[in-house]
Amino acid sequence: MLRHSIPLLMTFEVAARHCSFARGAAELNVTPAAVSQQVRLLEDRLGHKLFVRKARGLELTKVGRDFARDIRAGLHTLQVATQTLTKPRVEGRLRVATFHSFGLFWVLPRLPDFRERYPDVDVRLILGNERVSLSGSEADLSIRFGTQSDEGCVTEDFMRDTAIVVASPEILTGRPVMTKSADLAGFPILHDEAVAEGERRLRWSDWLKHGSPPQAECYLPDGLSVIQACLLGQGLAIVRSSLVGSHLQAGRLVRVLAHEKILDLPYRVVTRPSEARDHVHAFKEWLKEMAERR
Repeated sequence: MLRHSIPLLMTFEVAARHCSFARGAAELNVTPAAVSQQVRLLEDRLGHKLFVRKARGLELTKVGRDFARDIRAGLHTLQVATQTLTKPRVEGRLRVATFHSFGLFWVLPRLPDFRERYPDVDVRLILGNERVSLSGSEADLSIRFGTQSDEGCVTEDFMRDTAIVVASPEILTGRPVMTKSADLAGFPILHDEAVAEGERRLRWSDWLKHGSPPQAECYLPDGLSVIQACLLGQGLAIVRSSLVGSHLQAGRLVRVLAHEKILDLPYRVVTRPSEARDHVHAFKEWLKEMAERR
């Protein structure tokens, strides 16, 4: 049964990811009717309903959500195994320079995936808020936030982020729900002094234009210290949403306002112009894939 069901499982995973037969069909380059038919066939074989069909679209059942999660993990394992067998061996030491918060909260949690795919690549993170030049031999690849780059280097945008306001649950205890920026008045706020020039969305002046003055203000040297101070309940913080996903999921931080603002400046990956080594290229492509998944 499994051998004949793999195409059905792949179709179901795409439909479940989009929660739409139409969008799933567009990704698979087939008709929505074909996707619907394959999902029904899979449901018949399993003896379980995977979707609830509604007038405005689809909704996964509890069984469907759990099954989609497990199928996604299984297909990922198959993909990694196939890639390992079919592509040339990639090896070498790779020095990746980036700033503290992005390295610790975005790159590091995802590194096991890269190491699983490329076990012969020795990734060394170089973390710091000072720019590491690629013109020397300090790093092979740099991940930056903003528009500046080394002269003569190859720079590619690979991800856009959003700014959100967060706080620890403790600091919000007993307070009413906040829906607009003016509601932030009376709370202590945390400032990131390392915000890139030209990135107004991460500055409180962009969020508190019409609000009352905060209770207190604390200026901190970088995004990492801002997130840590926020976790300790020392104030509200404006953060890049990509860096606090695990804290939000675990309930260590909560969103204060529902809306978010798209940042003006992108994340960029920088390499030397003559860089053609396989392990550097592999890491660059992996970064792009992780950004697309997010």
